[in-house]
Amino acid sequence: MEKKYTTFLNKTTSAYDLLKYLGSQSDFSLKLPIDIEGIIKYLNIKLSKNPNFKKIKLDGMITIKNQEPEIWINPMKTQFEGRIRFTLAHELGHFMLHIAPDNNLGKDISIEDNEVSYNRDDNWDHIEMEANNFASQLLMPSSMITEETKKILQENPNLSKDEIVEKLASIFAVSNLAMKYRLKKMGVNIWVISSLIH
Repeated sequence: MEKKYTTFLNKTTSAYDLLKYLGSQSDFSLKLPIDIEGIIKYLNIKLSKNPNFKKIKLDGMITIKNQEPEIWINPMKTQFEGRIRFTLAHELGHFMLHIAPDNNLGKDISIEDNEVSYNRDDNWDHIEMEANNFASQLLMPSSMITEETKKILQENPNLSKDEIVEKLASIFAVSNLAMKYRLKKMGVNIWVISSLIH
């Protein structure tokens, strides 16, 4: 049986492209919060959460071994659900952006991440920035954020900006900080959306 991840070889796949692909699959249900583990398994990418004391400092990594990708997440370092989800999406981003385009399955490689963080500044490694952006866009798609923000404000137009961020973070199963950062990157002004509804 052909592994679904091979669909993405020899091309760069953005989070938007991946969401579009998943949305078109009759055997995959795309709903909130985005099921990142489900996506990885659906694409037939191996996923491991076994403790590895040699890699105690890492958050996660993606490796290619025997022509197969495997994402590993460090269960000893990464324990908060939002953090786990972001790290998994970040590693998947490395596959879609940095491994699949070169069809690099023929050689054993690994990309190791010792500090996955969604708010590092722009002088950081561009490969890590790309994987972070991919993770943000995959877990918090802009169209869904806009949709959910409208729903929240229709139910309660008097919420503060922080309360809206908190509700969105809860719906998308990410941290408040990750949601704030995503809204900032999107250039979303919650008050503009609010005024459109009234």
